[in-house]
Formats: sequence, structure tokens, C-alpha cells
Amino acid sequence: MCIEDVDLFSAQILGNNMRTISNEIELTLIRAAYSSVIKESFDCSAAVLGADFRFWGQADAIPLQMGVLSQAAQSMVREYRESLGEGDVLLTNDPAMGAPHLNDFLCVAPVRIDGATLAYVATIAHFTDVGGKVPGSMPADSTDLFQEGFRLPPTLIVRGGQVDERILAILCANTRTPVNLEADLRAELAACALGVTRLRETIERHGAGRTLSAMERYLAHSERLGAGRLRALVPGVYRASRRIDNQRPDDDSPPAVVAAAVTVTDQQVIVDFSDSSPQVERPINVVPSNGYSAALCALRGILGSDVPFNGGIQRLLTTTCVEGSLMNPVTPAPVAARALVAALAFECVLDALSQAAGDEGAASSSGGTTMPYVWAPDPLPGEAASIMVDNSLTGGSGARAGRCGVDAVENAVTNAVNVPAEMLEAEFPMLVERYEIRHGSGGPGRWAGGSGMRRVVRFLRPGTLSIRGHGMQNPPVGKAGGGDGAASRFTIIREGEELNLPGLLSGFRVQAGDLFIAETPGGGGYGAPQNEKRRED
Repeated sequence: MCIEDVDLFSAQILGNNMRTISNEIELTLIRAAYSSVIKESFDCSAAVLGADFRFWGQADAIPLQMGVLSQAAQSMVREYRESLGEGDVLLTNDPAMGAPHLNDFLCVAPVRIDGATLAYVATIAHFTDVGGKVPGSMPADSTDLFQEGFRLPPTLIVRGGQVDERILAILCANTRTPVNLEADLRAELAACALGVTRLRETIERHGAGRTLSAMERYLAHSERLGAGRLRALVPGVYRASRRIDNQRPDDDSPPAVVAAAVTVTDQQVIVDFSDSSPQVERPINVVPSNGYSAALCALRGILGSDVPFNGGIQRLLTTTCVEGSLMNPVTPAPVAARALVAALAFECVLDALSQAAGDEGAASSSGGTTMPYVWAPDPLPGEAASIMVDNSLTGGSGARAGRCGVDAVENAVTNAVNVPAEMLEAEFPMLVERYEIRHGSGGPGRWAGGSGMRRVVRFLRPGTLSIRGHGMQNPPVGKAGGGDGAASRFTIIREGEELNLPGLLSGFRVQAGDLFIAETPGGGGYGAPQNEKRRED
């Protein structure tokens, strides 16, 4: 059956059905998960992919993970080499395969009809701990990948519907939180199984030929609409860059830089990250799949929400970067804190595309993605280890012409959810004493940047603290005469003494009674300020 045999109306119905299936997969994973980083922060995503690994549908989840699912699934299936059968599921957390960092576990399951693979279900979820030098497996001072945890190449974790318990036992033996890992992995596998069932039901209901034709027409429709939007841009090469904080606040050496050269034609957007700094012995390197996701998010934003977000948009985008770069590191480069740089890469591409659109764009937002902190309280005798990952540290967004920035809002490419104070206090020995807007932190301007936030936590037990922060040395930059947002700040109050912490911190020992204060950046302001005051409301 050819494309013309399916009308666009029917193709859109099936396309929306794929999005619904993807959302159901993600919701199943969230509801079944054990760890707060999944069940509360929703640090997971799901998608339905065609046999060519382009999107048929994706969940309304974390944008920075969506392009990863497409590229990593393709790498996993090719690397595994053997044919995947019905009921099989591949698993990996290997950055060489496209996993953003070792905490992110990807599952890929084929959907087979009459002996042929017609599609794939793909999921990704952040697991609390995968070993490494610090609890939570996101050391801010790692110099290679081996310090960040264990690495699993594409492995058949489920064969014919049966979980390989031997592999599961190996994984659980290499984490500080085996109960969490097993429960979260089984939740992810259950979500994949549900997705395969739903997709098979859809294909059998409509017929394989009609489904494939409908999806090809749906993708072609998005591609045509997207290409039409590209023709409204001014062709050319546009550049943008962002600076990255050094490892220590007192380090005044030249910072690492993420840079994008964006070529716009009437049919394609080509993003080249080759002008970025060389890879570094810091955990801020970004694997190509994550850079691709950042560029895909920016392209999605410039095309508009009425262009369906599927594999048709992927056909409009090409990303490239020289090997050995910050945006294309050679293994075993450390990648634990890569999301900070990937979020800045998104800003670079969006800035460049805004130039092509003749739009000044917005001032910088809160200096990167969310700034999680990880706390592992010392377990009591006979108590299992627990690790808290709090993704709630968001900042202010940048202002734009005619509109102030938004206060304490999640970064556009992460979309994680606030972790309620009640949940933290119920599951961990800690008190959330304050959780508030950091008034006055937005950059001044005719339109002020959004304010950051302040979270004050008291630890009730000794433990280990790690921080993945940003924006201390390079706070969000204002635009068109607007001022910069306030820098981030992290502090411990211990017996009345104030200890200033770096934004990237690993394995810091806290004492019972210590007060941890996290203050995130405000967004940059836009336009010359009418007065020199920052916004106070």
C-alpha cells in the first residue's frame, strides 16, 4: 500500500495514537518506579520508533532525552548484531551507544508482526546509583568514565519475555541501592512490554500495510510543514556560544566553551559543534546523541507547535562535530554532569536560529539545566543505603522583548518535575525549612529576567553531599542592554559558621544539623533598564 492510499486525516489519527501510546508507556514507568527521581521528578522518557528508528510518537517528557532515544536505539540494535525476537529487550547505559550518562538506562524492544520487525518501543530512565566514586554516581570531579560507575554494553536483558536474572544479579551487585535498581529496572521493562502490546494491537487493528503507509504520510506531512517554516528564515550561517564555569570558583583560567555554527537552507538545518572546546577531564563532556537532542529541541521551538513533532522533523536536521570535542568526546571521557552543557548547547542553537528568523531572541536562562544535589545519609546499623536525588533546583528564565522572564521555572530541555518537600522529609532524614523565590535575582532590564529560587534544607544525619551546579562564574547574560542575572550560590551553615561551596562538588561530608542553602541564578534581563533595581516581585 502506497502513501497516497491513506488520507492525511487518517494518518494524523494514527500519529496521535502513537503519541498516546508513548505517554502511556512513560506513565506506566512512573507509576511502577521505586526511586523518587523517577516517580516524583519524572526523569524518564518513552517513544515509539519506526524500523528506521525515526519517531512515530514520543511522550510529553524530557526533551533532552528524546533525540537520544532515536539515535541510541539505532546504535544498540546495530551493535548487538543478532536479530531481536519477539519478547526480547535490549538494555544499555553505555555513553558510546548514546546513553547521556551512566545513570540513564535505555531499553529497546522490537514490535514484530508476521516475523518482521515493523517498529520499536524505546525507554530511558535515570537510575539512582550505578556505583562509582560517590553515592548517586554523578561525581563533579571525575576525570574518566570509570570513576562514574559501571558500564553495560547493549545486553539482552529479556529473551522471549523472560528476564535474565543472572544479568540482573550482576547489576544489583554493583550499586549501593540494589532494591531501587531492581525495582526501577522491572518498572522500565514492564513499561516496554505494555508499549509493545499497545503497538501490536494498533497495527493488527489497522493492518500492517496501512499503519506503515499512514506513518510515512504523517512524517512526510511534518517534513513539508517544517520545510515551509525554514523557507521563512534567512539562509546563511549563524553562530552562538556559551561559556562554562570552571571546576573551582577561584579558577580564572579561560573557561571551556560550547559553540554552534548553524547553517540554514530552505530544506535543512545543519548544526556544527566543532568550534566547541576540546574534551576535558571533567564530567561535562556531551555525547553526540545529547547534542543532537539539544539541536532538535531548538529546531522544534523555531518551527512552532502546530508542526507535529515526529521523524519528519528529524529529516530536516543534521548535526556534526569533530571527534575529541566537548560535544563529541572519545571514551572514556567523563560525562556525569553533561546536562549542564547540553542545555547551553540548546541555547546556542536557539540563539542562532533566532538570528535567522530576524528575532533578537531571549536573554540567557538560568545557566544550564536543573542543578541537582545528591545526598546520601549514613545508614543506621541494619539499614539499607538510601540516596536522595533532588532535581528541584531550577532558576529564572531570560526575558525577551515585551515579556519578563519566568520565576523559578524548569529549563526548556529538561522538563523535570518539582520534588515535594513532604516526600523528601518522609523518605529521608532531612527537613526542608524554606523553599521560595529568590527575589531580586533576575537581571534588570526594560523587561526583567525571572528570579531564581532558594531551597534551605537541614540534614538530620551525617552523610555525603554532591552538587551539580552552574552559573557561579558565568551567570545568565542579559540582552539588548539588559543586565545579567544573579550568580548561583551554595552554602553550608554549620554551628553558626558559613561555608561557601563550589557549584561542582563531590563527596562533601555533612554533619547532623548542617543547614544547606542552594540559591539558583535569575535569568538575564532584556533592554536597557528604566532604573538600576532588579525586579522585586
